Amino acid sequence: MIDRNRKITSGCATFANLNCLVRLSKQDLIFPFYHTVAKQPLPHVSHLYTVRNEAEFEQDLDYMLKSFKPQSLEEYQGGKKRSGDKPSMVLTFDDGLAECHDFVAPLLKKKGVPAAFFLNNHFIDNRGLFYRYKASLLIEQVKTDSLVLEQVASYLDIPEKRVVESILLIDQDQVSLLDALLKEINFDVAGYLKKSPVYLSTKQVMDLLSWGFEIGGHSPAHTDFSRLVPKEILNQVRSSVEDLQARFQISTRYFSFPFTSAGISSEVIHSLLNEGVASVLMGTAGLKKTDKKDLSREFPWKSLMALPG
Repeated sequence: MIDRNRKITSGCATFANLNCLVRLSKQDLIFPFYHTVAKQPLPHVSHLYTVRNEAEFEQDLDYMLKSFKPQSLEEYQGGKKRSGDKPSMVLTFDDGLAECHDFVAPLLKKKGVPAAFFLNNHFIDNRGLFYRYKASLLIEQVKTDSLVLEQVASYLDIPEKRVVESILLIDQDQVSLLDALLKEINFDVAGYLKKSPVYLSTKQVMDLLSWGFEIGGHSPAHTDFSRLVPKEILNQVRSSVEDLQARFQISTRYFSFPFTSAGISSEVIHSLLNEGVASVLMGTAGLKKTDKKDLSREFPWKSLMALPG
């Protein structure tokens, strides 16, 4: 039965429209999320995931707005539903990337769509760079310069044809290797961040808030929580949320798990909510059951939108 339903909903996504999926799923609320929108390819992300351009993003919005009524996280948390017969959607963006201020927010303001932006505290003002973005920058150099490809292959002592896949396998415990490779090819990360800012600045975050958008934590440095013990997870969430509250004078306590919420136990979710560390937690691995009533209102399941057409 599950496989049959999947085939039906997949068919709807491909050949019909969102209304079909809404009717079949009986969902009255969705949580689409993005990372960024860009006019041109971004070397720090282009080898990790596909980025929608402005026209494509506007098309996405128009497509979703035909079937869903947008609402803010505050409205969602308060149980408030916007007037109308349409189901609702809460739009969010992870990682706090610079384009959210320059391209995303103006379009959302124009269309009257609220959104929440989840930030990595240590990267605001471009004070650092997520290790996966460093990997993408390295791959960009490897793919565009044969001498760099040769250098990296020699450094890693592997065939040139395996360089890209090997770079993508580097995890957060091997950041020093990424840094060594970038140094080996004389790539200046700080210079790149200065010339082409990756993240939002403090002023840009304040602009977003003044325009009526919301912000939340996404961990200090985009850590893989599956590698952490419960106490470390609680500390990471608390640190991220409290820093934003102090820095931007906000009272909200929203948090979106970096990478995925898979592996985050119900007990941890329960502790974060009951101890008031966060009021809304967002993840990509489905709802977590605890003894807290109406948990779905505090732990929505966001999903990266991949719209037909």
